[in-house]
Amino acid sequence: MELKKMTMTNHELVALLKGLYAVQEVPGLKFALVVTKNQRVLKAELEDLETISKPSEEFMKLSQDVAKLGQDQEAIAKLEKKNEKVIKARKKQMDEVNALMPNTQDIELWCVGEDILPDEISASQLNGIFPI
Repeated sequence: MELKKMTMTNHELVALLKGLYAVQEVPGLKFALVVTKNQRVLKAELEDLETISKPSEEFMKLSQDVAKLGQDQEAIAKLEKKNEKVIKARKKQMDEVNALMPNTQDIELWCVGEDILPDEISASQLNGIFPI
């Protein structure tokens, strides 16, 4: 296992973290160690992005209220109109987050060598972690 320095966009870091979550149940001690180490590094690197993308309490409550309404589009439309400021604030927040996604970061990650790849890993799972 070796560390590899790389430059990745925030979007690529998020995609890699999702890929690592997708393979975290694949058996193999050395493989699991690399997956876990990289998850920790990526979570720490993306912590600020996660913090600024967290929905407000008001938006979370609105989401729950919308979910309770099911398919009642008329009631949902009324609720959305009543909470227009909350929705606009969330859209603005997500626009700010999306603007940060192309930013690059230098990062050191543990490489997944072919010698530690489990036999049980699928091609789609491997594609999710291919950068490392």
